[in-house]
Amino acid sequence: MATRKSVAPKGERQHKATWARDKIHGGYCIRVIGPHAAKFAGRTVPVVTRDDRESMEELTDLLWSGIDEGTAEMPGTGKPAALYGVKPKPRDTEEAEF
Repeated sequence: MATRKSVAPKGERQHKATWARDKIHGGYCIRVIGPHAAKFAGRTVPVVTRDDRESMEELTDLLWSGIDEGTAEMPGTGKPAALYGVKPKPRDTEEAEF
């Protein structure tokens, strides 16, 4: 069975994943733009933040997919896009003394 590279170098990627606000349910979701944007549910992908840092996040379920037409505040790209739920990461909690 051939192994494939799961994450291409940053400049060679066909898809881009960024954080987005979930205005319906509150909180955040992941926005993926690229030719096969709706096929990443259940996978761990690199997500770019506004300051151009990356973190690996697990996409849980597909919330929406279609063409990115944009909004009044943000112009669209015209490319296929998808919104995904994110698996929450465990928080570092310290035991509080009583």
